[in-house]
Amino acid sequence: MDSLRALSKRLPSAEDMPTLKGIQNTSLKDVSGKVTPRLTFLRRRIRIRGNSKVSVPLYLVLVFPIIVLIVILLLFVRHPNSPGGRLIPSGAPPSIRKISEKHDKVFVNGCLDPKVQNSAPRANAAFVVLARNKELDGVVESLKSVERHFNRWFHYPYVFLNDGDFNSTFRETVLNYTSSSVEFGKIGPEHWGYPNWTDQNVAKEGIRKQGDQAIMYGGMESYHHMCRFYSGFFYKHELLQKYDWYWRVEPEIKYFCDITYDPFLHMERNKKVYGFTIAVKELKETVPNI
Repeated sequence: MDSLRALSKRLPSAEDMPTLKGIQNTSLKDVSGKVTPRLTFLRRRIRIRGNSKVSVPLYLVLVFPIIVLIVILLLFVRHPNSPGGRLIPSGAPPSIRKISEKHDKVFVNGCLDPKVQNSAPRANAAFVVLARNKELDGVVESLKSVERHFNRWFHYPYVFLNDGDFNSTFRETVLNYTSSSVEFGKIGPEHWGYPNWTDQNVAKEGIRKQGDQAIMYGGMESYHHMCRFYSGFFYKHELLQKYDWYWRVEPEIKYFCDITYDPFLHMERNKKVYGFTIAVKELKETVPNI
């Protein structure tokens, strides 16, 4: 009997027994109070420089280059010339804007049969190309495009002009890329360069100023001579006296569509005198006296 009393004293009473609620509270307390979070080290602050008082959290140092990399990738993918841009379209394709016919109607919609079109009489017209010997590669590029997209059907002649002499390599190469008639001419000093009444020092100073202003081609003396020639003298050249119409062709140009009608004839029929693909505003720095 004494041994039973001694055993009962050793056993815990009901008040001392842990309950389920007590176990849960203790566990939660241990977890929140004793266990250290795994990402706490990201809050460490790092000085920008060794002796600097400015510091930033470590997570900013790690996240910033990742954000920069994502932005670069997005710009690369969305760039129109990027190979990745073909995989992820930037949006719906733009709708084709109808050409306004408020003032004039377009000559032709779509493609015509060039065999039918070239059966009509030709206009009294020619292609005019102002180039130098060193621009031969660009001239060949233009000839290929013009012949491929238009002149293989209509066979209009070419007139090549230069303020110098065309060498034999230039002449022979040009003749290899067209079956049309070709003439080569030289621009005389009366149509190229400074006129006699011009103060050349003042003119050259104006050209230098345009070059200093980073105006495209503004600092090139030859470019100004070319503009002056095309503005008022080209049609006075002896090789162009016999023509009524001209089509100006520059080196290194490309046509992206076939021209299956004769623009010269349509110009005549519609009483037009000048045609162009796009009109841009003139830079006021290039015409300060206007």
